[in-house]
Amino acid sequence: MKLTSTQIGSIAENLVANEVMIESGGRLSPFQPIADDDGIDVLFYDKVTGGSIRIQIKARTKTVNKPGSKIPANTVHFEVRKATLDTDRNAYLLCVLLDSALRKTERAWLVPLKFLPKVASNRDSKYIIRANRDTKSNDKYKRFQCASMSDVCNRIIEDMEATPNSNRSFRF
Repeated sequence: MKLTSTQIGSIAENLVANEVMIESGGRLSPFQPIADDDGIDVLFYDKVTGGSIRIQIKARTKTVNKPGSKIPANTVHFEVRKATLDTDRNAYLLCVLLDSALRKTERAWLVPLKFLPKVASNRDSKYIIRANRDTKSNDKYKRFQCASMSDVCNRIIEDMEATPNSNRSFRF
């Protein structure tokens, strides 16, 4: 037997949550919804700023490697269904390439959801991302590419510090 794509997705979500806790030194604390029907897989709470950020995670375990294909061998293919996507919210899509043993993240792309329709290929019911895993690549996803999970954490923390929770006003 082999793992299903749903099982691999669940492993990826938990792996990412663990890696972010470790790489942020405990600063970022993950929360996972019981049901992710709105497309948010994990919420990271920043213990310093008190802010939080919503993340949708897409994972792959291998690059596209089709003989005779025009797609470079280092390309990682991700699909995001439009039905689970709200590009108006302050959230990110985190695309990760996992090692074949599903033990660690080899490469990641942190894309603000509001940019997804501008950079991804638009299909009827989904957006397609084909990103090059090579850190020297200059494809259109280069600015979103993170060389490590530490880089992912730094970008999340920068966003948290740029938009602190204290700017929110609550009315009772």
